[in-house]
Amino acid sequence: MNKFFKSFTYAANGLKVSLWQRNMKVMVFCAIVAVAVGFTLHICLLDWCIILLCIGVALAFEVMNTAIELLVDLVEPELHPMAGRIKDLSAGAVLLFSVISAIIGILIFGKYILALLSLH
Repeated sequence: MNKFFKSFTYAANGLKVSLWQRNMKVMVFCAIVAVAVGFTLHICLLDWCIILLCIGVALAFEVMNTAIELLVDLVEPELHPMAGRIKDLSAGAVLLFSVISAIIGILIFGKYILALLSLH
């Protein structure tokens, strides 16, 4: 059981490492804004689930991107075209999901904002 609890410590250390990355800080800021907007607009449970799922997956992608970049740097410390392509692909996955998440956010929050605007 001790190994089981130690695995949480290792995972928390990994999250700490990722939080030092600029892109992760931006993503956490966007997540905080999305949650604040969700509370402000009193979104429904299903919309909360979708927003939180998007936040969780986007942050997880960013953690994996950081891990891939560090691994590539470890394996190939010199500039190499293939290493660059690997990093670009990993970052592209984060960008793709981030754009899709932004669209989902616009669709979800947009309906609440439009409803508020139609009341006035």
